[in-house]
Amino acid sequence: MENFVWDPAQYAHFAGHRARPFVDLTNAVQLEAPKRVFDMGCGPGNMTVTLADRWPDAQITGYDASAEMIEDAQRLVENADEDAYANVSFAQQEAASWTPPADTDVIISNAMFQWIPDHIDVISGWLKALKPGAWFAMQVPGNSVARSHQYIGELAAEPKFSVAKDTAYTGETVHSVEEYTHMLLEHGFRPNVWETTYHHVLSGPDPVFDWVKGAALRPVLQKLAEHDEAHGTNLHDAFVLRYKAEMLAAYPPYVGPDGQEVTIYPFRRIFVVGHKELDYFI
Repeated sequence: MENFVWDPAQYAHFAGHRARPFVDLTNAVQLEAPKRVFDMGCGPGNMTVTLADRWPDAQITGYDASAEMIEDAQRLVENADEDAYANVSFAQQEAASWTPPADTDVIISNAMFQWIPDHIDVISGWLKALKPGAWFAMQVPGNSVARSHQYIGELAAEPKFSVAKDTAYTGETVHSVEEYTHMLLEHGFRPNVWETTYHHVLSGPDPVFDWVKGAALRPVLQKLAEHDEAHGTNLHDAFVLRYKAEMLAAYPPYVGPDGQEVTIYPFRRIFVVGHKELDYFI
């Protein structure tokens, strides 16, 4: 997939909802006092810094491929109260070209690997490199069958919008819970793999569009905007109009007893947690 520019502010728009999977993921790591922790695909760093409270004696490093995300993360640390996140640092780094140091205790990755087609190979390399006793924990969206994600590919495949077809997120890079479990077992990890569907209650006129444009829709919208600028077209706005209409039909608002409209947005996620144990045999 081509590189695209992330918008940290848009991604953080649903920070409360996006925080829940990170908390559920990291709670499954049963390690009291790690010394070296990496958060791969850390985004704007708002969840990475929470690890400083849990593991105050650890050296915590957040990596992300997006320069924009890392800039936001670094500002978060710089603007914090003195020494609040003294054990947290951030840097730009592509996951596929990174190798965990020998003293790594924990690798966390929240909603990153869906962007890397060959991520089973990338993770396998990490698992081989990790020392006995280390933990690996990742979460990826498993929502590709949802209308919010299916329609991205359908719409981008139309001749009018085909310039963005190759950037459309399809979810094909995400594997089954069985495949992730086998991956952990093959490398000597005790697996804890599960899936969860969160039912997010959202407000606003186009909440599903607002959610998806912060991640899955972003490459398509950027590609269309670039095409519009180069050719004087208006594909971006036309795409957004169609997408919003489909989302309102697929996820109609619910009117509560107080008369307020909300939208219930189901979102499935896959969690993959493993502990490398010397004495673990199947």
